[in-house]
Amino acid sequence: MTEKFFTGKCRLRVFAFFMLLFLPLFAVFASGKKVRAEDTAPESKDNLTYTFTSTGDEAVSSKANPGQTTVLVFGHTKCSYTRTTLNSLSSCAWVKRADIRVVFVETEFHTKEEVIAYEQGYACPEMTFCYSESEDNFMAMVGYSQLYGMSGGKYPMIVLIDPYNKVRNLMSGTKTADEILTEIKKFQPIDVDGGDTPADPGEGIENFAYGLHTADGAVVSTKANPNQTTVLLFGYTTCGLTKATLRELSGSTLIGRSDVRVIFADVYGASQEETKAFAQEFAGSGILFCHDQDMLNFTFAMSYLNLYHYTGGTFPYMVLIDPNNKIRNITLGPKTAEEIRQEILKFASLDQPPTGDTTLPPPQTPVTELSNVTGLKAVSEAKSVKLSWKSVSDADGYLVFQYNTSKKTWDKKAALKGNILSYRVKGLTPATAYRFAVKAYADGADQKQVSSKAYTSLYTATAPNAVSFSVKAGKKKVVLSWKKVKGATGYTVYYKTKVNGNWKKLKNTKGTSYTKTKLKSGTMYYFTVKAYKTYKKETYTSSFKTKKVRVK
Repeated sequence: MTEKFFTGKCRLRVFAFFMLLFLPLFAVFASGKKVRAEDTAPESKDNLTYTFTSTGDEAVSSKANPGQTTVLVFGHTKCSYTRTTLNSLSSCAWVKRADIRVVFVETEFHTKEEVIAYEQGYACPEMTFCYSESEDNFMAMVGYSQLYGMSGGKYPMIVLIDPYNKVRNLMSGTKTADEILTEIKKFQPIDVDGGDTPADPGEGIENFAYGLHTADGAVVSTKANPNQTTVLLFGYTTCGLTKATLRELSGSTLIGRSDVRVIFADVYGASQEETKAFAQEFAGSGILFCHDQDMLNFTFAMSYLNLYHYTGGTFPYMVLIDPNNKIRNITLGPKTAEEIRQEILKFASLDQPPTGDTTLPPPQTPVTELSNVTGLKAVSEAKSVKLSWKSVSDADGYLVFQYNTSKKTWDKKAALKGNILSYRVKGLTPATAYRFAVKAYADGADQKQVSSKAYTSLYTATAPNAVSFSVKAGKKKVVLSWKKVKGATGYTVYYKTKVNGNWKKLKNTKGTSYTKTKLKSGTMYYFTVKAYKTYKKETYTSSFKTKKVRVK
């Protein structure tokens, strides 16, 4: 497979002056020629300041947080080098450390919904995923490459920033978590060893990590589970050939095994309810059925086909993924269970009963007790709260609950199947207090579900809505005024003198106006107002908009 070099695509959104400025750079990238990159940087450099947008629509600054080493990963998941690096990072131990921040910055203009699907696919709540449908993220990557005199290189580009806001290294191309950790240790003492991320787990093409939404309301990742071969079928609910292949699989000895996972993903926009009804035709088969309510699955399917230079074909599209998360084959059209088994045997061993013997492998010893969930955390936005927690041994999945204060009961919000360790509760009211809980569950004896004994809960609140404010310039002063934000405890006013400068806090106030005096005439200033809510000694801050004004 040919991998992409850094490239600035000629999109309608990219201005003419941008193209003229970087035309020599683009010529190098388009040709595939790479100028030598300095992977080892003995001297530190002043960090650049950029603001990215996370999938939660929060502002993420490239400026270092005090006490944290920042790992910026620029790339896109259509590139296997980027996917290899993200898979390694999302699986390592040190990504969960409080003194390290890992931020993935998508540079190829993917939508917020697509980047959310990537985030769900990697199932690593400690990593922050950022998107942009303009050239901003790509330009930030170019800015860092120029900082080190680079005029080309392979994705991903990785920037290491120390806690004192100094850039300490810039690397390009595939890197494992261990390799990145080795570079961090050259400038920052980190008391953790690597060794948990193999450099090359085997043959095949690095798999995509997409979050698919099941008919039961859970999220399942296309990323391989350890010790499992994944059979991923893209098709649609009214396709006779898709149904025929699913019937073959549902009645075969490939189903019910601990080392094989089968996922069906609709590609024609089937809703959750439609997919749930379709799944009833194969009730008890153990196949995971995923709907396409967000109209993304067809894009995912074409991503797989493009790896093999297919532009389409007869449904279903079947992707075989080995336990090392490598794509080993893609087939088009209906297949028998025996044909699928023979394809799997080309790269994985199966303790398969003889052909025609439908005896399933003996069941595993049922789980009778599960530990309570630990490490429950929440990240709040105006209309949603993202929950994350630590994995529980022997759990088959997790149940997410919201406390109903009027009925004094726990209402189940989601049942997540597999090792999904985060969930976003949507449709909430801004600046409002909530309580959430998570339990682990496992399939016990006689198909009875076993769950944690206690609800692991937390109190949190949603952030207020963004402030709608106006700025009016006066003589050596600026007057800001705004409307009250429902549920807000107060407001914080900030300003700065440069578009890429740092915000300076002016005042916390419960009022709806503020006047900044002693400003310089003829100077441009930038202002913003954030609403905040305090609840149980925690502060929840709104998103914000920036307005500029030239003082008289």
